[in-house]
Order: sequence, then C-alpha cells, then structure tokens
Amino acid sequence: MSYIDDELQQKVLRIGQEPYVYFDERQVHRFLTENPAEYYRFMRDELADIAAGRAELELPPKQVFSDYGGASDFRVMPCVVRRPDSARKTVKLVGTNTLQQLVPDQITVGKAFVLHPQENFVSHVFEACLLSSARTGLCAAIAIDMLSYAREKIAFIGAGRVGYYAAFYAASLGGVGEILFFDKDYERAQQTAALLTRQIQSVRFTAIRESQQASNVDVMVLATTSTAPICNPHGTNAKLIVSLGADTDYQRELDPAWAKVADIFVDTLDCARFGDLNSWQEAGLIDTARLVDLFQLLRAGEPCDTNRPRVFVSTGSALFDNLTIGYLLAKLTGF
Repeated sequence: MSYIDDELQQKVLRIGQEPYVYFDERQVHRFLTENPAEYYRFMRDELADIAAGRAELELPPKQVFSDYGGASDFRVMPCVVRRPDSARKTVKLVGTNTLQQLVPDQITVGKAFVLHPQENFVSHVFEACLLSSARTGLCAAIAIDMLSYAREKIAFIGAGRVGYYAAFYAASLGGVGEILFFDKDYERAQQTAALLTRQIQSVRFTAIRESQQASNVDVMVLATTSTAPICNPHGTNAKLIVSLGADTDYQRELDPAWAKVADIFVDTLDCARFGDLNSWQEAGLIDTARLVDLFQLLRAGEPCDTNRPRVFVSTGSALFDNLTIGYLLAKLTGF
C-alpha cells in the first residue's frame, strides 16, 4: 500500500501543502544593499510609526538557551507589528555556532520565518546569517545618524560581517569622510576595507594594524566577539560609542567606567538583559529604567547637547528582524 497515493488515507489525513517563499543569503544581501538609502528610510519610517502609535508593537523578551559551558546558544526571537489593516508576524530561530565543523566560518546559523497574518502558516523563510548582520549594521547607522555629534571619521573594531554592514550603512548616510578598520585578523580588515572601497568611492576606507590608531575619531563602533571590555573612556576621543557585539551573558565590550561618564542609549529596553548592561545593572552601576531607547528618541527628538559622551548598545532585537523582513517583503512585491 502506498502511503502517499492511498485515497482512503488521504481522505482521513487530509494532507495539504503550505506554500512558502524562500530567500537565500545572496538574495538577502542583494536586496539589503542595492539601495541603502531606501532601506534606511523604510526602517526609520517603521520605527517612527511605532513610536507615534500608528503601529502596535508586540515584542516578547528574546529567549536565549545556552549550551553547557556558555560559549554557544540558540535563540528564539518573536515579534509582531500590527496595523489597523495588517499584521507582520515573524520569528527567528538562530544558533551561535562556535564549533563550526559542519558549517565552517559562520558564527550565526538558522532561519527567520514569516507567519501568514490570518492562517499562521510559515509563508516565507529567510537564511538568517546575513539578515542578522545587516539589520544590526542598519541599527548602528540609525544610532550614528541620531546620536553622533560629528561623523566625519569613524573607527570600527571588528571587521567581520556586522562590521562590514555597519560601515556600509554608515558610509551611505553622508557626512562621513574616513572609516578605519581594526581587526585581530589584519587580512580581514584589509579585505573589508577593499570591498567597501569598491562599493562606495566617496569615503576612504583603511585597515589599521593597531587599535590605538583608532583613538582620535568622532565615532567608534565595536563589533566583536570579545568576552572582556575592550573600550574605556580614557582610550578614545570618540563622543559616540556604538556597541554591537556583547549580546550574551558572557560577552563584554565596554569598560564599566562608561556607566558613570556617558549617557546610555539602547535599541530596545530588552537590550539591558544581556552583556555589558546586564552586568552593570547587577553591579548597581546603572538604573535600567533610565535607559533611553530609539522610540523615546524619536518621540523627543535629538537629545540636548550636553557634550557628554554617548554610548549606544544593541544586543540584537527581533524588532529589527521584523522590520527588515518587512522591507524584504516589500522589495519582493515591488512596494
């Protein structure tokens, strides 16, 4: 008896198909880089609509399940953005791949999913590695646009995927003349600088061998996998520090001294549950109720110029997954 073609079994089990569209990494990268200004405007507009109450955000806390030893994990990241006539439901299931044997040289593995707004089947599937890196890079560009006193010269500590995308979107903002890359792997820094030089001729991209060469800049962006602080207030003249890499309990990028000398901003308030901010909160260095997120910034406008350093922290939000997926879906349908 055929388990596929048996007519009676089919009548009982009523096996059906759930149609879905699949986006591979190349498609994700192409759509997210072919018009960076358009992507940026889409994201800012979506955030502004949420901040103004024109869209409703449902953002449960990110769930992180660590493996024994704490060096790897998997994460479940749901988000829903509702409007009067629509709902965009997404969930990302990704892992931190420190072993990298079956999937070499890829620290983020997994998929992001879109659920049909009414019937809740998976309608779209996205490879999540470059999507995660790009949306983090775009978040950094928003922070630079909203919070930097100046952005003529930007330094990146970490020249991997996140560093590449953050530099790509920052350079696309305008007002940026030079971007420096420092990475423990100097060849990686060279390659990232060379690729961006080919893509954006209006900005000078340079790989440097020592992180101290990046101290005299307007903005410093940290995009590392560091487990110990690598940036302190005495080591840089930058007035804006953007931290993107400390997104687990065991990762650190910022010296605790920043908690006392800088104004602290975050992508979403859920950010405080991880990395540097969580450790600062546990040590009594900050009050997380006083953190300022992007929605507060959009409602209140640019903060008053206190001339204090500013620190912006992103630990990876399902909100930016959802909004980026919204942009990709819009590109698929031609807006």
